[in-house]
Amino acid sequence: MKLKTVLAVLAGLSISSMAVAEVTFDDLIGTWYAETDHDGETMKWLVKREADQSYAALFLVCDGENLSWVQKERGQWKMEGKELHTVIAAFQDMNGNSSDQIGKQIHYENLELDNDELNYEQKGNDNTYSFKRVKDGYQVSCQ
Repeated sequence: MKLKTVLAVLAGLSISSMAVAEVTFDDLIGTWYAETDHDGETMKWLVKREADQSYAALFLVCDGENLSWVQKERGQWKMEGKELHTVIAAFQDMNGNSSDQIGKQIHYENLELDNDELNYEQKGNDNTYSFKRVKDGYQVSCQ
């Protein structure tokens, strides 16, 4: 009987240790990198979130080692409950500054953090993201 109890307790510990912890404000501070391939191009994201709730993001699309698109944005971010919210304050791409993006709010849900891998979904569409924590100062390019 005691063996069954011990096994039940161990099984419970195994299940609880596999559960992903709730993502907190402090977890999101730092520099995050993502890379995906789509239609022969590589998309790269670099996002730095600061403790003062500001962020800066860089998005590159690479065709091999050639840059085919670049986009930069700055803004504010916050955690509200279990959701991440961003508001764009400055936006620039290869067409120049884009004032129609200023003030745009983007909401993310289903945040999961497993070691240094952060996954979440954009609320209201099918976009999913998987970022890895990198050191501050991490450089991203098509090279």
